[in-house]
Amino acid sequence: MTDNQGPVPEPEDRRPEDAERKASEADLEGSIYPQTNTYYTTPRLNQGVPADPMFIRVLSAIEITIGVTLFAFIIFGVMYQVLGRYFPSVSWVGAGELALLSMIALTFITTGYLVGRNGHIVLEIFDELLAGTKLFVALRVISAVIMVITSIALAYEAWVKIETEWGRLSAAMHLPLGVIYVFALIGFVSAAIHSSFKIPYAHRPERKLDIGEMEG
Repeated sequence: MTDNQGPVPEPEDRRPEDAERKASEADLEGSIYPQTNTYYTTPRLNQGVPADPMFIRVLSAIEITIGVTLFAFIIFGVMYQVLGRYFPSVSWVGAGELALLSMIALTFITTGYLVGRNGHIVLEIFDELLAGTKLFVALRVISAVIMVITSIALAYEAWVKIETEWGRLSAAMHLPLGVIYVFALIGFVSAAIHSSFKIPYAHRPERKLDIGEMEG
């Protein structure tokens, strides 16, 4: 449609992209699985959220660095196994064990980072009902306290396992199995620290998992 001033833009609700967005939102309203916001769906996901203190940022950077290194070990172990199938002369029985142990260690070492950014699995039953009220702040405090207690208990169990499992060696690389629990100890202590940090700031916007931080 045109007039003397030139073409008249279509109403927003008639644009194809807006129609698709509204249809997608309508589908999500009837789903038991809410929309998951990430760095790619919401580039400004954490805009307005206060920055973490230096200690938390340094701790997160160390965890991500170790996690990326372990992920590289997983890729190397898997690809070396594939290479060994085509070239048996270079096969190494420890490649599969390296990938497996690295995957377990990666799961443990990123515990604190994920807990600090709501990247862990949670059941948000009352969050929507209490959002915007003082009870919601109380709910976040209680959740953080429970997480601190749980993380400390798991860290203690990891410490015990380090002592009991250090004498056992892995089958291929002959590494002490207690090394795995060192990563568990670090991860659960970090989770307790991240959860403790949430308690005095329960009234402020909560940081979400941002994949862009992991890429940096």
